[in-house]
Amino acid sequence: MRKALLFSIPQRFCTPILISGALLLTACQTPNITLNRTSPAELLVAPLRQPLEPVPVGGMVEVRENDTLFAVATRYNVTPQSIIETNGLSPPYVLHLGKVLKINPRRSHVVRHGDSVYVISQRYAVSQYQLAQLNGLSPPFELEVGQQLQLPNTLDFSILDNGLPDGISGTNVTQPKTVSKKTTSAAVPRKRFVAPALGASSGFTWPVEGEIITEFGPSQRGVHNDGVNIAAKQGVAVGAAARGRVAFVGSNIKSFGRLVLIKHDGGIITAYAHLGDIAVKEGDIVTLGQAIGSIGKSGRVETPQLHFEIRKSRQPVDPRSLIS
Repeated sequence: MRKALLFSIPQRFCTPILISGALLLTACQTPNITLNRTSPAELLVAPLRQPLEPVPVGGMVEVRENDTLFAVATRYNVTPQSIIETNGLSPPYVLHLGKVLKINPRRSHVVRHGDSVYVISQRYAVSQYQLAQLNGLSPPFELEVGQQLQLPNTLDFSILDNGLPDGISGTNVTQPKTVSKKTTSAAVPRKRFVAPALGASSGFTWPVEGEIITEFGPSQRGVHNDGVNIAAKQGVAVGAAARGRVAFVGSNIKSFGRLVLIKHDGGIITAYAHLGDIAVKEGDIVTLGQAIGSIGKSGRVETPQLHFEIRKSRQPVDPRSLIS
């Protein structure tokens, strides 16, 4: 009898009553788990994702009420391990209200001789305004050698939209028309095989031969792809899409991995991300089709591919509209 009673408990909601040492179950009711229930089910609201905040100047933060190690790491976009190592924390890593922690920004730059806000913004392709704001800099924005600056998490290609320097012009590149945000490549079949069109009328050519696996425009999860992703074999050479000057070479942008930006006439910029090796350096003048690197899978991709963008005055342009 006792065994049968134990098996019936999980199937019902029962109120236990203890009388003279004997356990009795009363007011048992089988829950209604059918789709035609008359009363609505309880609504559970998931908590909002922890919003990102910049690391304060100096990197010192105070633990807030109900903070955990993971919550602090998420808030400042760093790893829990970096907080543990920087502050010498020990298990079980309980944080107390008001405790001061040192946070090292994920992306930073140590000032060297000759650096300025402008030079650093060009070096990392970030906004001068955001750079100054993040680090509490005010005019005349003087920097000290050895000073550590936090870098913005987003790229700003517009800081490179000034055309080529004097004496480096005549790239013979047709200027793209401004593309409306409503214009997409939905009518173009996905995963089309792309063959480089050397000498294209627009002056641009495909940087690598392969299969377009992600088109320009809205993609999965509502994210907008500002270029195209082309799958190719690891190590295959990637060529410059047009003649220009290498404006940026970097590998500290986690999502893009190894990245090269090339500046062309009229404020046009082409971007090449997820590279393996890089064969150029900043300031190099490259010709159409010249190898700038090789196919890799650096950054947030799992397979060898190239993320390729064309931008005109901040506006991303669908490469298919310029390259046949």
